[in-house]
Amino acid sequence: MSAENYTFTHDYTCTPPEVLAPVGDEEALLAAIRGGADAVYLGVGEFNARQGAKNFTIENLDEAVKLAHSHGVLVYLALNIPIKQKELQHALEIVDCAYAVGIDAVILQDLGLLRLLSGIYPDLELHASTQMTIHNRGGVDFVAGLGAKRVIVSRELTTVEVKDIVDHSNVEIEVFVHGALCYSYSGKCLFSSFLHGRSANRGACAQPCRRRYRFVVNGRDVDERHIGGSYPISCAELSTLTGLEDIIKTGVVSLKIEGRMKKPEYVTASAAAYKAAVKGICSPGENPTKEELEAREAELAKLFYRGFTRGFVLGEKGVSHPKYSSNYGSFLGKVIDISRSKGNTKLTVRLNQDIQVKDGISIFTRERMLGSAVTGIITISGEHIKSAKKGEKVGLEISSKTGRAVQRGDELYLTTDTQLLDALQKTKLKTLPVSLKVRARKGERFTVVIGEECKKPRETRDKRREKTLVLEFTDDYIVQKAEKAPTTVEQIRKTMESLGDTSFEAVSVEIEADENIFIPVGVLKNARRKAADLLLEKVLSGDKREQKHPDLEDFSYLCNSQNHSNEVNGQDKQPPAVSETLGEASSKITGRKLASKRLLLSVEVNKSSSLFEAAFAGADIIYIPVSRFEELAAPENAEKLEDLKAERVEIVFRVPLINHDHELDKLKSLLEKVKEAGFGITCSELGAVQLAKELAIPFTAGKEFNIFNSFTASTFYQAGAYRATLSSELNLSEIKSICEALQICKGSGQTEIFVYGRELMLITENDLLKPLVDRRIVRKDSEVLLVDQEGSEFPVERLGTRTLIYNSKVLDMLKYVKNLKDYGVDVLRLDLSFNTQAEIKEIIKAYKEALTGKENRLKPAKGIEYTTGHYFKGV
Repeated sequence: MSAENYTFTHDYTCTPPEVLAPVGDEEALLAAIRGGADAVYLGVGEFNARQGAKNFTIENLDEAVKLAHSHGVLVYLALNIPIKQKELQHALEIVDCAYAVGIDAVILQDLGLLRLLSGIYPDLELHASTQMTIHNRGGVDFVAGLGAKRVIVSRELTTVEVKDIVDHSNVEIEVFVHGALCYSYSGKCLFSSFLHGRSANRGACAQPCRRRYRFVVNGRDVDERHIGGSYPISCAELSTLTGLEDIIKTGVVSLKIEGRMKKPEYVTASAAAYKAAVKGICSPGENPTKEELEAREAELAKLFYRGFTRGFVLGEKGVSHPKYSSNYGSFLGKVIDISRSKGNTKLTVRLNQDIQVKDGISIFTRERMLGSAVTGIITISGEHIKSAKKGEKVGLEISSKTGRAVQRGDELYLTTDTQLLDALQKTKLKTLPVSLKVRARKGERFTVVIGEECKKPRETRDKRREKTLVLEFTDDYIVQKAEKAPTTVEQIRKTMESLGDTSFEAVSVEIEADENIFIPVGVLKNARRKAADLLLEKVLSGDKREQKHPDLEDFSYLCNSQNHSNEVNGQDKQPPAVSETLGEASSKITGRKLASKRLLLSVEVNKSSSLFEAAFAGADIIYIPVSRFEELAAPENAEKLEDLKAERVEIVFRVPLINHDHELDKLKSLLEKVKEAGFGITCSELGAVQLAKELAIPFTAGKEFNIFNSFTASTFYQAGAYRATLSSELNLSEIKSICEALQICKGSGQTEIFVYGRELMLITENDLLKPLVDRRIVRKDSEVLLVDQEGSEFPVERLGTRTLIYNSKVLDMLKYVKNLKDYGVDVLRLDLSFNTQAEIKEIIKAYKEALTGKENRLKPAKGIEYTTGHYFKGV
């Protein structure tokens, strides 16, 4: 969607949302302050979603917080990954140290950790990460009930959806406005994990989406021109500058920029661009023009660019950029002519923007993208120059090695603008505005009063800074009558205004002075410096808090799903009541008590006929899409369902993985029918969990919740879940640790693990197959495979306009089933959605026999690779 599609008004006023900048290290922190960011987010060690960033240590976090706060910048700790059982204590220690040095908020993905921190640190803001995949009102309400004060919603929401959530929520809402996009809904991606052993959910993504793929439909290769290039699942960079007013009008409190692994200049430029846009949009008569915003965006493209998209938030559906997946800069022009010599190659080009010697360029050759520095610029008349302007026709000299691959017509892009980088590096640090009042009366001590000039836009969020600070410094010097040259008011003003290398800027200076007085310049400077130091000391003094040294063992009772009084540090928190106890609800649905004496076998299928086949083959539990309920409840099937109930076969209706509010609203009446019929459901996103709570429907928590520890599992048990499926990224030892921790809890539900089938790698809002559907290359029953350069084939499924991509390998733990009962789990799950009726029968039979201790093997399917997933390695 182009900027021309947006209407720019000039009378809109608003409360400016904060601009939240990414900080990967100390240099980036300074860069964010230079860019005028209101807040920054950073990671400590490896417990964050950007393990590839340099990150901070506990030792230097104190100085980072002091630096940021001295310039009026808030600091949020990103601890936004699922935490393993053995890591929980260390995670608490990190937060405890961060709390003590004055961190302003913690960003979390792990629900169990959220519950713990909410009780231990009632005065610490907790933000629900976008990794929680919250994309509806119910999801926001659920985490708000656990103590979250802010929710970073999924990037797949439109402004209309965001505004609806803002209008119906009691917590702050934050959105991403710039930077890299994940192709998958964040928090629901296993692609990197299963391909490379590097978990995206744990911050170690190997970015498989940025690699080359081709489509194979019904056994035939598809021409890449039909999908625009070799990188069909690589996203363009999000840039919302030209539509920012629409985002601000939703009422969000924070605009987040992605980029903790990008260079400091990118942080400065992006923060400055969005800060300037926010200021203009929220100031009457100062709204930036479309041309001004486009100029800012063009500048950002020089720092990092792989195509820009306005994103789902501004209504753009096609967020992928199949042409090229890496940074290749801003368009510079096309090669008109080429001249080669022994030392270098000269490319003649009509410039689309300014350039100078030493700038970096990339060249789109027939085979691949190449990069080079510009070693010289030559005019058409042959004159060597240092720089050239947009519109000029010049020759650009590059290395002869790179030049060999270049042809006429190749596109050039500017990747490094040295002049821009130099300007950004010299940008002054953001300062805090202060007012000064000077009293200089003969015979009295010289006095300076310094105070904050104004409150931050959302200062009420910072409970420790609710009052404007004002301090008075009185010097020992007594103001004298001038003997010769008197000290003028202008001299006093000039000295006071020059606050030097402090973090303050004098925006007003009021002087009360007698005539014909003398004050040495040294006294003026000393008083100014002392006053500023006192104010800074006061500003930072409110940051320090006492460490609490929490011990995880002291909070083990929080795992008790029947313990509805979560009293921590005197804070009595009452979760919403569940209509029945966990055991009562479970036995109604399952026909058996929670404490199962044998391993149960659950099976996931997609069709009604497959459900009955799985039941006859001996499945204890069967999961089937909720969309099949009315078909199964029809007269011809109702009696069969009742028979299965009598035989204690548990039927669970699977709620979709993603449910925007309009989808969840439509689903509500169907779930009421499911409840009335006496069945349970399985949920894979928090909005569905909240709806299940409100309707008092017993539910199971899907593996998409990334349950890595017993506290997260118990969070779902307390919400009404009677079963929780543990994350597929855990190894057997980690699974055992969770189960052992849950065994000592009162009222814990069942635990389930996935042992057979294709893992869902990702789910995306992008309609990947639409170009092929429009050309009738893909039809309803087509087999579609995404094939990488190694030949691995990933099945692709179109679900409405969403896309699901599955693993090329099939998980199979049949060989190890007899040992799995030693790890404490209750249910083994088979996903047979891709299997035929005959295969369903065969696979269930094999696993049932294995559960009795019999040795058994499945006949390998032709062309299928098998894997044991992460069970013997983990992430």
